[in-house]
Formats: sequence, C-alpha cells, structure tokens
Amino acid sequence: MTLRPIGRVRSPIVDRSAMPSWGVPAQVEVFPAFEPALYRIEKHTHLWVMAWLDAGPAERELLQVKPRGRKQEGDEALHGVFALRSPARPNPIGMTVARVLARDGLTLHFDRLDFIDGTEVVDLKPYFHSRDTVFAAHNERVGTAAEVREGLIIQASRFLGTLTPDAALAVRIIEHYRETQCAGQDPGHWQITAPIGRPEMVDALMGMTRVSLGRGTLRLHPADIVEIGAATLYALKAYSGDILAAPAEALFDVHLSRA
Repeated sequence: MTLRPIGRVRSPIVDRSAMPSWGVPAQVEVFPAFEPALYRIEKHTHLWVMAWLDAGPAERELLQVKPRGRKQEGDEALHGVFALRSPARPNPIGMTVARVLARDGLTLHFDRLDFIDGTEVVDLKPYFHSRDTVFAAHNERVGTAAEVREGLIIQASRFLGTLTPDAALAVRIIEHYRETQCAGQDPGHWQITAPIGRPEMVDALMGMTRVSLGRGTLRLHPADIVEIGAATLYALKAYSGDILAAPAEALFDVHLSRA
C-alpha cells in the first residue's frame, strides 16, 4: 500500500492536546501537482478531509484506549480504537467532514478541522447528503460538559442552518435533561413533544436527538412547552438575553413525574 500526501493542514493549533474536540477554523493547502483535482470543487459545500495523523509506532500498537473526557477508570473506560476517532490505531487515518468557507487558489478554507498544523492530507472527498446522511443513526456520547454542549450546538446549527434563539433554547433543554435525568448521557430512546408554533426549536430538537414525526418519536402540540418522555416537562419562559449563558431557571420551569 502506498499513500502520498495531496496537501497539508494549516491550523493555529500545533499541539494535539490543545485541540478542541470539534476542531477550529483551518485551511488545507493542496500541493500544486494536484491542482487539476480541484476542478469544480465549488459544487460542494462540505468535504470529507482525510489525513495521516501524527501517531508514533507505540500508538499504532494500541488497540484499546480511554477516550478523552471519560470519567470512569479501568476497564469501564476502555474502548476499542475502532469504536473511537482516536489517533491511536493500526493505520492512523483521520477523517472529518467540514464546511468549505472559501477557495483561494490551492487553499481551501474550512469552518473547523480537528487536525493540528502541518498534518498531511491524503484525500478530499465530497460530502453527499443523499449518501452520507444517516438521520436515524445513534451514538453514545463521551466528553466533558463543555464538549457535549458544543456538540449539541453544532448538530442543531447544521440541521437548521444557523443557531437562532429558539434553537439555543432547545440546546439548553436537551443539555439540562441529559445532565439531570440521564447522568450526562443520552437516553436509550427519545420521545419528544414540542410546540408547533416554534418551528426553529422543532428543527433543532430533531437535529440533536433524531426524533421524527414519521417514526412517532416526535409529536407537536399548541402549548408552549417541551415534554421529554412521559415524566419531564419544560414550561418555556420569555427571555431576551444570552440564552446559552442564562441560568436554567430564567429559561424554563421543570415539572417532573407527570405520568
């Protein structure tokens, strides 16, 4: 097997330990020999960026590791590397999907990449929503509270297209429910009732939890409340400040055990 780099990442992050889980704005500089391969790249808003990670020989021998942000110790924390995006793996290939903000000749500007500066890129592939979107997929998340919040924000924004106040409120509701009712994890099954008069909130909830009308996991009603499962109800309040920074009690009242 022979791999040859087609470009290099330019990022403000030079130390892997300093890289945020969701990456930072960065660029890929494509080598001049591969300029013809960029022809009509502008047809695609998002690309899969595949890179050769800076993993040493010892990391390539690791088959089980503890993911970053996992609180448990010992065997409870271990995951096989095929169950993670860890750079420790037999062949340290990294893959991330990112939005193309602009093209400047041989340089592609991305909204966020989680590769450190100088990482060699081995391929670029278009992201096809017709092939790559699996809306019903489910994962158990790991990470710190800040990383989980950022992940919820990104999912809501990607589904809706932007983070509106109602989308931010949906983030706070899901974040609060996971922390208070599920010990920081996702429940095994989401069942949500949302206000029909707040479509941006509905979209954000769908993007974060993958509920849907067709599968019967999402219901709409006229009241200004969000109900999760049969036992947790969020009565929404009017709030005009920074929703992500506000205390929960300023955003909603929580009523439990309605069933």
